[in-house]
Amino acid sequence: MYAAPIPARVQWLARQAQLTLNKPDLLARRSPVVQGWPLVLALAALALYLATRSLSLDDFDSGSFVLALDRFDPVLQQPQPPGFPVYVALGRLVHAVVPDPVAALTLLSAIGGAAAVGLVAVLGWMLTHRADVGLAAGVIFALSPIQWLTAGKALSDVPGLALSLAALAVLWAARTRPRWLIPGAALLGLSLGTRLQANLPGLLLLAWLLWDARRARRWSAIGLALIVLGMAVALWLIPIAQAAGGLDVYRDLIDAHSEHVWESDSLFGAEPLSATTLRARAKDFLDTFLVPTLGLSLYEPLTLAGWAQIAALIGFIVGGLALADYRRAETRALVVWLLVVIVPLFLLESLNRPRLMLPALPPLILLVIGGWARLPGRIAPLRWAIWGIAALGLLLEGAPLADTLHRVEAPPTQAAAAIRAQYPPDQTLVAAAGSFRTAQIELSEYQLVYLYRFDAAAVADLIAGGDYRYIAVLDREQFAGVMDVLDAGGRYVPVIDRTFSRDPRVHWQHSQVRLQVLTPADQLQPDDLRLPPAGRIDLGGDDGRYLGRGWFRPESVGGVSARWAEALSVVRVTLDPGAYRVTLRAAAYPAGQAITVRVNGEIVAEIDLAQDWADHSFTLDVGNGITTLELEHARSESPYTRTQGGSSDQRRLAAAYDWIQFEPVGE
Repeated sequence: MYAAPIPARVQWLARQAQLTLNKPDLLARRSPVVQGWPLVLALAALALYLATRSLSLDDFDSGSFVLALDRFDPVLQQPQPPGFPVYVALGRLVHAVVPDPVAALTLLSAIGGAAAVGLVAVLGWMLTHRADVGLAAGVIFALSPIQWLTAGKALSDVPGLALSLAALAVLWAARTRPRWLIPGAALLGLSLGTRLQANLPGLLLLAWLLWDARRARRWSAIGLALIVLGMAVALWLIPIAQAAGGLDVYRDLIDAHSEHVWESDSLFGAEPLSATTLRARAKDFLDTFLVPTLGLSLYEPLTLAGWAQIAALIGFIVGGLALADYRRAETRALVVWLLVVIVPLFLLESLNRPRLMLPALPPLILLVIGGWARLPGRIAPLRWAIWGIAALGLLLEGAPLADTLHRVEAPPTQAAAAIRAQYPPDQTLVAAAGSFRTAQIELSEYQLVYLYRFDAAAVADLIAGGDYRYIAVLDREQFAGVMDVLDAGGRYVPVIDRTFSRDPRVHWQHSQVRLQVLTPADQLQPDDLRLPPAGRIDLGGDDGRYLGRGWFRPESVGGVSARWAEALSVVRVTLDPGAYRVTLRAAAYPAGQAITVRVNGEIVAEIDLAQDWADHSFTLDVGNGITTLELEHARSESPYTRTQGGSSDQRRLAAAYDWIQFEPVGE
């Protein structure tokens, strides 16, 4: 008698659950249960990001931001143009509570990252009218390694993205709620002072809203929105112009920075536009996304499992895009959002910085998740399995990287610690390129030289008059063109050659830092260059003290730990007087490679090198003192040129060397 109401009640509950997930315009609901889940998701993301924050300066820009907390000066690139004034102001607010500047900025990034996750979820909800899409998009965005890792670094990317997403959400709400136009314009104006690159969609949306208001003749709303936008911009533009020394100076700084980006980063800069440059650009673009996301590179041999992972990722993205409902205005708006972000990124930005892809992730993820949400009929529940597998894959890929970020210092910090531990400030000159900001902060008591503002005459005078016992060269390979100045024309020779590294997927830039320490040759003792006990110099290991000019850092070459040599490469070693059989294990890079071997200036051998690993031997006689071997290669070529853009490596390589063995003749 009372059984009938029970299934009816169950049916009612089922309908309510479905409405909770699918009912249009859920933002109008006032239930805390419905409106609270984006906040819960954001708090969960905050806990994750706080637990995996970086403990060091991961990027040159990170050092610039740390310095800006004490002295905000765009002229000194503290930070670099456009200056990120709103980000620096937020950083100072956090720094007032958190004394350590790195901890303060990484805390700001974690908070910004959590806010961005919640906003992606809300935007998914607003644009598709489905809570399940918002929830899935927020989770997948939170676990994407590019977002997860950047949310733990002292950089402006994630806080800037959070502000731009907030502006987008409020402006989108203004389509049906005109009163939201003014706060949307205010948020957009402020977000322009964090990261301009992430705000092009917001500017486009505001322009569309103002055009729509013009058609409705809502002149007061248009005027007020523009005034509020201008006031928000003025809040950061006036202080930064004053800090730069005037608006004209600030504009000149922006122009100079734009010219640098055009020449060094953009598709149209360093090389003439051609099929080769386009192909290389497209490959770099895909690689920049694949390496942090899947740990796979198009520049390395891929296994069957690797190709399967790439196929799964492509299937997930393409499948979602194919299923998306492009008849809806909201879907078309997402497409415009994605294109407005991704086209300038491809054409203009540096493609060795995965974090710059961050603004493209929200629209891409929302499109893909929204597409899979449209699975029809009985297979519709499969969307949860597809989303769950994607989230799990990202979690498994990102967790080890985030753990490394939290536990292992960035290579520039490792190298700075090695200098500080071994070489006194009053006896050591430090030269740096990409590691310069870290050196400024970690080695502030040392005399510093910066490659990109390198005055050769001034540095030569500094070395000549400073009586330095050591010259520590960070980022050694970037100094190839000015080593004649740093080694005082050969008066200083290497005593240490070490490479500090960290998984490049954690932070692509500065993932390897080569430190070479020089000392006057007349202070170098023969015993400093005695052979290792086995008589073998391991060129792919830590035996860099034997190497003079012409060598790159150790790396894997065809699965062998080795070093690439330049056209002329020098080895210095102390040998007892007598005859020796010398064996080189080498592999040529260009075909038809030949080397001329000179010992203390005299030719002792001429050798043809094969492109496969092989042993090559010759004999020599030496007397007392340090013996200098010069390996003069007939040819050198860059992989980029040889493969017509198939490789991004533009170093000129001659041959790779694994080891050099010295065996006394007759023993």
